[in-house]
Parts: sequence; C-alpha cells; structure tokens
Amino acid sequence: MFTGFSPRSVLPLGIGLVVGVGLLVPSTPAGAVQPPDHLKHRDALELAPGVTTPRRVEAHEWRRASAQPSTAQAYARLQAKLGGRALTRFDADTGILDTVVPAGLSVPHSVASPAAAEAYARAFLAEHLPLLAPGARATDFQLVANVMTGDVRSLGFAQSHDGRPVVGGQISFRFKADRLIAVRSQAVPGLDALAPAGGAAVSRTPEAQVRASARRWIADDFAGADLAPTRADAALDGPKILPLVRPGGGIEAREVYAVEVQLDDPHGRWEVFIDARTGKPVARRSLVHYAELRLGAFQRNPLGARVNMPASFMEVNIGGQTSVADVTGTFPLTSPQLVSFEFRGERAQLFNAAGELLTPETMLTPAGVWIAEEAEPPELDAHFNAYAHTEIVKQRVLAIDPSFEVPLSQTAVTVNIDDVCNAFADGDTINFFLAGAGCENTALIADVVYHEYGHVAHVLGLVPGVGIFSGSLSEGAADYLAATIVDDAGMGRGFYQGSDEPLRDLDPPGSEWTWPGDQGGVHFEGQIIGGTLWDLRELLIAKHGYSGGVRRTDEIWLQALRRAVDIPSMYLEALVTNDDDGNLQNGTPDICEIDEAFGRHGLFSGPTEVDVSVQDGPGGELEVRLDYQPLGYSCPSTATPTATLEWRQRAELGVPAGSTQTLPMASAGASSFVATIAGATDNAVVQYRTRLDWGQDVVTSYPRNDVDPWYEAFVGDAQEIWCSDFENGAEGWTLDGSWQIGSPGGASGDPASAFEGQSIAGTNIGPEGLYPPFSSDSLTTPVIDASGYERVRLQYRRWLTVEDGYFDQAFITANGQTGWQNLASVDDYTAHRHHRDQEWRFHDVDLTAFLDADGEIEVGFNVQTDGGLEFGGWNVDAVCIVGTGAGPGPDPGEETGGEEETGSEGNICGDGILGPYEQCDDGNLENGDGCSSGCLFEDEEEPETDTGETGGDEVWLPGGRGCGCTADAEVGAEGRGFAGTGALALLALLGLRRRRRE
Repeated sequence: MFTGFSPRSVLPLGIGLVVGVGLLVPSTPAGAVQPPDHLKHRDALELAPGVTTPRRVEAHEWRRASAQPSTAQAYARLQAKLGGRALTRFDADTGILDTVVPAGLSVPHSVASPAAAEAYARAFLAEHLPLLAPGARATDFQLVANVMTGDVRSLGFAQSHDGRPVVGGQISFRFKADRLIAVRSQAVPGLDALAPAGGAAVSRTPEAQVRASARRWIADDFAGADLAPTRADAALDGPKILPLVRPGGGIEAREVYAVEVQLDDPHGRWEVFIDARTGKPVARRSLVHYAELRLGAFQRNPLGARVNMPASFMEVNIGGQTSVADVTGTFPLTSPQLVSFEFRGERAQLFNAAGELLTPETMLTPAGVWIAEEAEPPELDAHFNAYAHTEIVKQRVLAIDPSFEVPLSQTAVTVNIDDVCNAFADGDTINFFLAGAGCENTALIADVVYHEYGHVAHVLGLVPGVGIFSGSLSEGAADYLAATIVDDAGMGRGFYQGSDEPLRDLDPPGSEWTWPGDQGGVHFEGQIIGGTLWDLRELLIAKHGYSGGVRRTDEIWLQALRRAVDIPSMYLEALVTNDDDGNLQNGTPDICEIDEAFGRHGLFSGPTEVDVSVQDGPGGELEVRLDYQPLGYSCPSTATPTATLEWRQRAELGVPAGSTQTLPMASAGASSFVATIAGATDNAVVQYRTRLDWGQDVVTSYPRNDVDPWYEAFVGDAQEIWCSDFENGAEGWTLDGSWQIGSPGGASGDPASAFEGQSIAGTNIGPEGLYPPFSSDSLTTPVIDASGYERVRLQYRRWLTVEDGYFDQAFITANGQTGWQNLASVDDYTAHRHHRDQEWRFHDVDLTAFLDADGEIEVGFNVQTDGGLEFGGWNVDAVCIVGTGAGPGPDPGEETGGEEETGSEGNICGDGILGPYEQCDDGNLENGDGCSSGCLFEDEEEPETDTGETGGDEVWLPGGRGCGCTADAEVGAEGRGFAGTGALALLALLGLRRRRRE
C-alpha cells in the first residue's frame, strides 16, 4: 500500500510561498474575460526587481513520505497516533508535513458539533506542531473558520508571528462522516529565526511614504511615471509577515504593509506589498484578474434566439409602492396599476455606465403578463440580458449547495462600460463593456455573465484558513461554470460579432490542456483545470446519467474550489468532496473517474509507489525489475497495470547511439515486473526507463526528472584507479566556496542521508541547504595518474538540484575543460527547466579526451550562480575514476616522444584535427552537419533527445553522460543499487574490480 504524496514545489504564478499561486488571502480579487494590453503576460503575483523568484507547484502524486532525521521521532509519534497507516506528504522546499490523510480515524460528533471538531483540531495541532509548522507555537494559530461546505466540516487556523499575520500561513482540517479525512498545512516554519523583530519600538516606514512608494511603482510601470491617475486611499493593512520560499528551499520573511492602489487610466487595481523597514516595494498582485474567455448571450448570444426569462426577485414599483417578485417573476396586483422597475432586486442591482438607468413602465392588470424588452440599441438590451443571466447563474450555484450564502447577497451589475472586448469581476460586482472593435456588447453574452460570476463565487466563497485564492484556478473554474450551464465545452460563441466559433474550448479535439506543459499566464493555465472538470463531467455522466453526472461534478466544482489553494490541490479536494465515509484510503464512489480525468491533464500521476532496480542476468545481460505497491482501492480498468521498459545504447567512442527499444515487462509476482536488456555493447552505457500504465491515461514513469529522464548502466570491465567516499574527510580534495563534507541535512531538496556510509560532499549541506547567489564554487580532486588505460571515466553518485542552466550552471571539468553541464534553455522566458534529482543518481563521464600528455587528470565539480534563485545544488558520493582496456600511451618508465607519441593530439573534439578517439572532426561542435558535437558520424536523422543537457545522450561529448544506478556484478540481487527510490549498500570502494556499475 502506498504511504504518501509527492513533495510539491509551488506555482509559477504566485510568490513561492508555502501557498503557491494563492500566496495572498484575497482582498477580493477580480476576474475578467480577457486581459487588457497593460496586464497581458504578467504573473498573478509579481515580485519587485531583486526579490527572489517564485517556486512552482507540481501535480499530485502519491509517494513515499520523507521525514527528515530531525523530525523522525515526531513523525513516528504521528503515525502511532493515527494507527500507522496515514498517508503523508512533506513539502520539498519548506520541509513541513503539508498533507495527512488518516485511514478512517473516528472523531465522534465532529460534523454535527463545531465545538467537538475545534477541540480535536486544536489538540492535534498542538501535539504535531513540530511537523506541521516547525518552530511555531500553538498560540500562533487562530481559528478563522469552522463551517460546513456540503457535508464536510472545514476548520481553518490562520498563522501569525509576534502578533503579525503571516500572509498565506495556515493549517486546515476536514471532517466527514465523523472522521478526520484530511489535514493540510501551508504554515511557514522557523519564523523566530527568519522574521524581523516586532514590537512598538521597531522603526518602521511612515504611512505616507508607504503609500507613495506603492503608487510610484504602479505609476512607473503602467502610467508613464505619472502619479496623477493613481490612488491609495484605503487603510493600510499591516504590518504583516510576507514569506518568500525559493524553489528547492530557503525562506526569506519580510515585514510588509499591504497597500491597495487604484489606477484610473488604464484601469487597474493592485495590492502592493511594501517593506515596512525600507519602504521599498516587495511584491504586488492585480486585483482585477483577466481571462481570455469571450463568451455568448441572449438565450446565449445575439446569434441565437431571444427567450423570455423571469425577472426573478426584481423590485417593482406599483402605484408608488414597492413590491418584490418571486423567483418566477410573479408579484401581487389587485387592480390595474402603473408598474415600473429599475433593474434592482434582492440579489442583483444594475448600473448603466453609459447614462441613466433604463426604467421601463406599463399599465398592467391583474393576471396580466408584461414582457419588457428592448432589442435595440444593444446598450438598452444589455440591461435585460445582464439582469436575467445574473439571476440564472446565482440560481444554478444555489442549486448546487442551498446553504451557500454568497449568491444570496446583492451583486452590483454594471453594463455599457466605455471599453470593448472585455468584462471583469471585482469583489461582488460584475462589469460589462460596450460593443466595438468587432466584439459584441459583453452583457449580451450569457457565458460571459456566468464566467464573471464564477469569480465572485470563488473569491467570496473561500473558506478562511483553508482555501487560498489562485488566479489560474479561478479562471479555469469560472470557465467550467459557464460551460456546465450552457452544456457546451466550446465557450465564447458570439463574443466576436457574427462568429459562432468558441473562444476557448475545454475539450479540444485530439488534445488536452496538461500540467505542467500548458502552464503560463493565469488565463491560459486555467484551461487545465477547466478541461479536467469538463472531462470529469463527461465521465460521471456516462456512469450516473446526465443529471446525476452533472450534479456530482458541479458539487466537486463548488466545494473543492472553496477549499483548494491551487490547481493541483483540486485533486485532493475533489476526493474529499466525493468521499462517502470519511476515509480516503478505501477510495471514494467516483475515484476511478476522478483519477482518470485528473490523470489526462497531468494533475494525477499514478496510484502507487514504484521501485526500480537492476542486476546481472545469468547470461551477462541486464535484468530490470519494477516493484510497485498498489493503493487500497482498484478500478475496473486499472486493477492490473501493465509495465514497459524502454532502453537504448548511448553513443560512445566507437559505439553509435542505438535506437530506442520498447520491451513489455513480464509479471514477476503480485506487484512486480521484470524485463531483460540483452545485446548491449561491452564497455558502453545503456540508458533505460520504466513506465507503469494503469490505463485511462494514468501512468507512472521513472526516473522522476524532466530534464534527465533516463537511468544508465555501464556494461563492461572497469578497474578502479582512484576512489573517495568522504568517510575520512577531504582525502586530498580541494574545497572552494560553499562546498562542505559531512552528513547531509536534507534541506532545500538535498538528500536526507548519504548514498552509502555517513558522509558526502555537497554545496551547503547545512540547515538551509542552498547554494549562495553570485557564487562560483568548486570541489576538485587531486591530480590522478590514469595512464595505461584505453578509456578513463568518472563514475559517481549524484543528487543535484539546480536552476535552469540559462541562469545557474552546474558543470564538471576535466583538466579545466567542461565535460558535462546541466540543461540550459535558450532564453529567460523559457528558462524554467530546472534540474531536480529526487534520488541518488549514477553519472558516468568519459574523461579520455581530457587526459594530459602524461595520462593525468584533475576533475572538478562546479556551480556558478546568478543572484535570482537558489537550489540545493551538488551532492556527490561514491566517487571513482575508473579505467578500461589497455592504454595507447607508453609503458610506465618509458620516455615519451611528445604529444604525437602519446596520441593526445587531436583528442579535443572541434579542433579540426582528426584524432585517434574521433570518427570525424570538422572544426566545430555543431550537430546536423554530418559530424556531431561529439565528433561521431551522424545518421541521416538525429536520434531522439530528451534532456538537452550538455554531455547528454545520443552524441559522444567527451565526459558527457546521463545518470543511472551503480552496483557491483559480484553482488546478488539483495545488494544491488536501487535505480528507483534509493540506495542499497555497495561493496567497499577501494581495491575492488567492478565488472558493471549501474
């Protein structure tokens, strides 16, 4: 059975806080149909120049919990209290226990009694605070919500520090069927050490300067430095603590004031965070969130039919007296009277930005029917359409959950705003633009009205201390609400005048919006969750019929949305909503459909744990074994998964790159598969990876590293020349900058333990774990005599996390030349392919071409960084220089005749000299010209490349290799290295002849 969730990293759209995109508890953010030009291509939360960049959130994945040594005892106590079967997930960046799913833990009266639920939650929080919020105190958490959302009781505790609210810091509990069903933490750890001191004696920036700084930042970026159209009239919010979490770990805490700044031209509204000590901007986020939705109206849009809709809850004036119509538009009338109305009701009030509000009137007799309408001009028609469709969407949301109070409030509806091609929501207001530039009057399009009210329902419906606003989630959820009401995944029909083409399609033919590939702006990214919910709707309709499927999906939409903190968190909240017994570990009524829908969109990755290992077969071949631990539930189509193995020969000197071969893996027991790699070239590297396919687009792939997706195994006889395991300290190494030797601390994405033994070498392996900004640090071997071998290689274990190579470079040098480097994107816009090992990985680097004339080599592990973002960096263990074959140089003691006799001349690829270790050399390192960047003849078609990391897969770059696992041929299956989740012991490093290292 599985034991937990994968660690997450955080969204690109919010500050990398423990809350992802929803970093900030919303001061009523707004949503809209499409972004105006001045707000396009901006993140939901923007950081001021020089402030650390945000981390990103990863999709949901059940995985092994990884408590650090410092919290192992606390974790054991938690599991003991919960019966030893709780699913858990630790945050990869902050180290907090961010998710707990007990196995049906009974908490009597927790649903019916708010007091019983609160008492249990407070006791749980206090007892397990070292895991949920290390370094915090129970008194730092104040209860801010204890409410029912459907049949789930949700409690939220907001975090503070020294009396100052912590932005986004919270711990939440969910109870269902009188059981604790889930606990989540977005708390910020260690604020005693991180946060600035508080108290009245602290010198803070004067209020006037705070407002001026916030206005200046907005004016400089949006108003040509003109302060006149900016306003900051609202009261300051603060001081409060704004935590910034870097990808890979490391937390910075700023004391800030929050200032609301309004801009009149162009229109905008922001929440700006100003450092309370320096008065400088830290971050801001737009409170008007625009989407790319352009949707339709009349019954749906002006291209379609006009229908008569009831004037639900409209206030009517009857002979000078006010009456209110019911939901059908009916009101009492005892005699003929002059009747009028002003588009004002209990749930909606209309405003006309283009002039006076239309006030229709007529003489009406008892039992009469008045059809009030104005088809021309559109500015008048907008009154009727906006009011009618606002009532429709409110009634639909209330039908999902009659206890949901948000739709009962009066929403301000403004039509005919002097702008075009847009609409937006702001707090409990929805706002629509005039026709123009080829776009329809947006109040005439039902989808637009429904979409905008979806933002209102999200923002005002969030459960405090439980849910957090996310711009991309809000956009996609608003799309789904419009789509489910009009029963059409193609939204925005009629947005452009005369066109019935959808503006956004939640179910595009032949493709899906997926995480993380379609991440980007909040509006584009929202299609991922919108498409997920639409696919779930289709699956549940097929299972339960139309009304049952729509009802179940709509319920998941509303209740999960109120508790979610970002798009990936919707998966867990969907399960909580769908559950029927308070125990997620035995599944939910529709978990198979939920897994399938979220899996299609990359938001759920495999219901299992997977271990991959490799060992020698009886005939010298490689046997790859996959062991998995299934969930406590099964789906009809996924009860028995299938597994495949992909492998290929890596390009080597004298060995061309092989084509990828796919092998079915055979069953080897109840939850194991095996496959055999035969025919691999000796003294060369094999690359391989596994896929466990549960059907319905739910696939688990290993290794888990997008930029290095292949394990490797070296096949052949390798003689150890020099080895180091760091158990005896530096052992001749030269350490520069942040490099350290010792036990790893497990912080910032670093490993919690050595590959073998107790010690490793790494960049800042202490409590923070991050490599420093603006650094150039190195770990260098002594000069090693590797003469007398035909081929010389570096083989070692690596656990590396580093920013995209466009910004930060992790590289290996051999005699001062680069032999391998992490992937580097081509520009800063696409530079988000960070290298993140999640296990000890084997790495083989061919050093042959770098040997000097005497056959000596000096190897360096290096990292060079900018000032923007830091990760855990290098961690290395079990380092060996190994040799194969007989070398081409002179025997020991023989006098050399210079470079020509040693054969070193021409070994440098790209120097235009054909050397003995090159198939070709055209004087450059370009691919595609017949001679590869590794000086090998190229095929007509370049082989498939997955990583793009220098020294990578298909071309032979001197020293360039991928990663894999290491073990010894002489060791049995029990002693092999795990290619999947970790390390089994190796034989002693020194003095052993190894036939194969994987």
